[in-house]
Amino acid sequence: MREARVRISDPAFDRMGIAELVSLSREAGVLGFEELACHGTGAIVQVAVETPIDADRLSDLEYVDWWERITDSESDHRYVIAFTAPELPESLTERADDLVGTCEPDVTDRGATLSLVGSQETISGTVDEYETAGVSPDLRKFGSYDGRDHPLDELTERQREAVRTAYEMGYYEVPRTVTTADVAAELDVDPSTIAEHLQRAERNLLGQHL
Repeated sequence: MREARVRISDPAFDRMGIAELVSLSREAGVLGFEELACHGTGAIVQVAVETPIDADRLSDLEYVDWWERITDSESDHRYVIAFTAPELPESLTERADDLVGTCEPDVTDRGATLSLVGSQETISGTVDEYETAGVSPDLRKFGSYDGRDHPLDELTERQREAVRTAYEMGYYEVPRTVTTADVAAELDVDPSTIAEHLQRAERNLLGQHL
């Protein structure tokens, strides 16, 4: 298994068709960014910002599949946003399916850095697909992947408890039969704490399988 650390510049966001989403997040003051799942041309991300994101402008973005404001506090506001980059080719999805996932993405005011994990052939093919779309990732590091093989190993005891309780109560049923507030009440903790435990756990679990 190999890992490539790559950087995507600001102009690339425009070529991907997601510049406005990045701009909205930055205007609100990005404090933290986590990828919960990736599906080639899109992703589900959790964003922590200093001030609320403009809800009307966010909803008007056609490539945002859905979004939810999950927590508010004096220190930050957190959102889960699902989007599909409109300018990336569908062929990238097929190629990205062979990746183990992306690891620890970092978004700054000058671009984004992330890791591509998989075989050397898959990583090279994925980078080629980006370049064909006009997005040229800057390779910063390439070598052996030293991460863990099973995302369950990454879950803390509290995250496991949150996921298990949520599952048993019907949080993952379709339609959902309980809310994060219900799960929080069962465990006698704050709803924002449960939301964070579930999001972090889901990020690790989904990242392994999507």
